[in-house]
Amino acid sequence: MNTTARASFFSLRNNRKVKIFLFFLILTSIIWLLIELSKSYTSITMFKVQYENVPTDKLLQNNLNSQVGVVLKAPGFSQLRYKAKQHKIKFNLSNVSKYKEQYYFLPNTQLSYLNNQFAAEVEVQNVLTDTIFVDLGRNISKKVPVRPNVDVKFKMGYNFVENLKSKPDSITVTGPEKSIDSIEEIGTLPLKIDDVYETINTTLKLVLPVNKELVKLSAESVQVEGKVDKFTEGNVSIPVIVINIPEGVIVNPFPKKVQVIYQVGLSNFSKINKDSFTVVYDYDQYMNDSLTRYLTPIILQKSDLIYSMKLVPSQIEFLIQKNNK
Repeated sequence: MNTTARASFFSLRNNRKVKIFLFFLILTSIIWLLIELSKSYTSITMFKVQYENVPTDKLLQNNLNSQVGVVLKAPGFSQLRYKAKQHKIKFNLSNVSKYKEQYYFLPNTQLSYLNNQFAAEVEVQNVLTDTIFVDLGRNISKKVPVRPNVDVKFKMGYNFVENLKSKPDSITVTGPEKSIDSIEEIGTLPLKIDDVYETINTTLKLVLPVNKELVKLSAESVQVEGKVDKFTEGNVSIPVIVINIPEGVIVNPFPKKVQVIYQVGLSNFSKINKDSFTVVYDYDQYMNDSLTRYLTPIILQKSDLIYSMKLVPSQIEFLIQKNNK
């Protein structure tokens, strides 16, 4: 029993010595680390790039270098802070140089400007990129049409009685010349609607083309409208008119009249009559091909209220007579 007690005593004594040893080891390591981190070191650190003081008559035409490597001399604490999270560094574009049509600047000529962005204990010694090219150009504006991106599926018997349109139907885009020149229209966010039987009236946000972050729009959204109505079928008889008949020739068409079968919105049905259509048949079709037995119609005019139309018959026969007078 005495032997067991003596063994337990020595075990506790040894554990205590180990704990004391580990405590002083950790304390010493922390003190050493703090001393080392307080010393200045030189290392390469990556920074996000921000450009400022662009000449007033110019505009950046696209995004430039997004990051650069910088040689920093700084205490270890500062080095850790800049490496743990990427910070921004600003370059001054007020005095860019130009060679032919290309603008550029030398980052290492701006060391004092860069150092003013850091605390006194941090020194920017060098920028690894010796030359940064800058795409500068004019800031321009132009008006472009709006294209609603709408996919509509109608309920049976319904359709637009007027084309889908936006208010405003065009907007002004402003930005770098190179970006604006390539923009021909502006679309909206997509909208898909099924079983439509009522007039559409909704607000849709505008969408910029890809990679046009520097472009600004005169409006963020547009009102998209489309008048919807139930469609009905009508028909009207119109006379056959043959044009370009040469002198001394008589053309007898068969039949003398054709039926126009059309679809129109119910609310506009009463507005359609035979004067809503102008259909002719061209004798030159026969002159260009004497084997032709039929003339095909040419629709010169139809009411904008008409959704679709067809002629019955779709072709006419004709008989040619010479006028001997």
